[in-house]
Amino acid sequence: MFTGVVRQSAAGQRAVVVALALLPVVMVTAACLPAVLLLPAFPGGVRRVSALLTVLRRWTETVLSRS
Repeated sequence: MFTGVVRQSAAGQRAVVVALALLPVVMVTAACLPAVLLLPAFPGGVRRVSALLTVLRRWTETVLSRS
């Protein structure tokens, strides 16, 4: 009985850690949405948006794989 409670609390702790770690990434992603919508209209904007999305994807992968 005790080991089951410990396992359930460990799974819950991991979920809380991931949620807290993803919060800043979600906030940065939301702040970048205007850039993602407007940059492709400018010369060289598609390249810059691609680089921005690559960085955001790496941040998300890092948070999820290290948590």
